[in-house]
Amino acid sequence: RLPTSPHEPAVLLLGLIVLLGSAPAQVEASAEASAVPLAGADTCAACHQAEYDEWKTSKHARAFSPTFTAYWQRQGSPPECLACHTTGFDRERRAYAFEGVTCESCHGALRPDHPEAASMSLPVETSVCATCHQQTSMEWRVSGHAKSGVRCFDCHAVHRQGLRQPDSEQQCGACHAQRMEDFAHATHHVQGLTCTTCHMPQPRTPGVGGTGAPGHSFFVGAETCAACHEEMVHRSHKIPALTAQIDQLTHQAQVQHAEALQQQVQRLELVVDVQRTRTIKWAFGMFLVGLGVGVIATGWRWQRRPPS
Repeated sequence: RLPTSPHEPAVLLLGLIVLLGSAPAQVEASAEASAVPLAGADTCAACHQAEYDEWKTSKHARAFSPTFTAYWQRQGSPPECLACHTTGFDRERRAYAFEGVTCESCHGALRPDHPEAASMSLPVETSVCATCHQQTSMEWRVSGHAKSGVRCFDCHAVHRQGLRQPDSEQQCGACHAQRMEDFAHATHHVQGLTCTTCHMPQPRTPGVGGTGAPGHSFFVGAETCAACHEEMVHRSHKIPALTAQIDQLTHQAQVQHAEALQQQVQRLELVVDVQRTRTIKWAFGMFLVGLGVGVIATGWRWQRRPPS
């Protein structure tokens, strides 16, 4: 499934490029597998136990599961599927070395001089992932992540294939913390939606056993919004009514705000009047006190004057 977006032609073009470019890589891998016998994941586990344990529970390890084989056989057992669901697949002989995607599918065949010569391949390019994850790679190539240099393994743990962070919110928030405070993101989050709800909606075709990857273009198309808002807006043709309602609510809010301001002004004027009255009363009281003191002082001085 490809997301409906104005970038769809670019995605399709990139798809052709990836499909054409992946064939030589797979042929080269097959040739290498024929030249050098594959050792298998259990051999790698002798030194790389932690990586092996992570891989053992991954979808790569279960790529040749009963769910896949049942579906594959119903489709007539097309041999091209085995290029990505097995290790060491030989197209000419239609044979493979191991079931599932094992260590040597990505790292290459175990060399006799490993680890002394350190000749094992440790690919850090997204092209390795694109060999099998072609649709996901097509979508990623037109995304902002690709333009910013964010690669597959910057978000995904390679061996266990999960996210590097505990959940998608923390994974996205590691780089997009400020976006989570935006109005649209914050209001959707209150409703229980996550980043992936809109930016990585589930595909229409879930794939075998639900393994279809969500869109990696991260575009939020109209169909994503319509999944929740179509009945409210488009299907019921309420846009004009909603626009008028918004205008009415805006005007009502302005009127209420003006009324609230007027009430606040009236309260302030009342406070000023009370304070003015208190000030006048206090000044008049002080005047009376001063007058009384002056009269008393004058009488006292009159009585104390010397006789003439």
